[in-house]
Amino acid sequence: MKKKLLFISLALAMVLTALSPAMALAAKPVSFSADGIIAFITPGDVSQAGKSSRFVVTERQIIGEVAGDIGGPLVFTYRGNVDVQTQAGTIHGTVIFPGQPYVLDVNGRIEPVELAPIPEAITLVVAWYVPFPPYVFPAGTPLPAGTLMPKLSIPGRWIFTEGAKGQGALDAWVQFTTDAGGHINYFYFSAFDLTGKWQE
Repeated sequence: MKKKLLFISLALAMVLTALSPAMALAAKPVSFSADGIIAFITPGDVSQAGKSSRFVVTERQIIGEVAGDIGGPLVFTYRGNVDVQTQAGTIHGTVIFPGQPYVLDVNGRIEPVELAPIPEAITLVVAWYVPFPPYVFPAGTPLPAGTLMPKLSIPGRWIFTEGAKGQGALDAWVQFTTDAGGHINYFYFSAFDLTGKWQE
């Protein structure tokens, strides 16, 4: 009986020893990379913080497309606190990929707005209210390549909360127009990169 138990113990030890390298290999995180564009932003729920120049974004959604280790459409639902004059502030929210199990928690910092030339000619989809000096470009106005347009850079961090394990860095930028209240009303050019490590 003792010999039989000893044999079973040795057999189990050999099986576990054989499985351990494979289990360790499967558990090792690998590089993650995805990039895409931001196509649309909803009006959302935005309100002024008292009498200050800051606005609280209770909820707003950004819709985009991503390619790489994850591909397809994405929806970023976020809240934030930004200065309407510089657009600088913080954002926090959740990214889902419709039809896929992945969910990201994202924290970002919006750098102060700058003016940058647009890379190609466009026609305005919505009216663009320029605050300084006050001027309105109606929807349908053609803008040649090189026209200066507001640009925001958004560095941040992300972490998987569903569908996988992993975390990494966010690097995004957008060029946009604003409405009469100084809020973003349309994205014309954009790009974002998600890099880090993940384990499915």
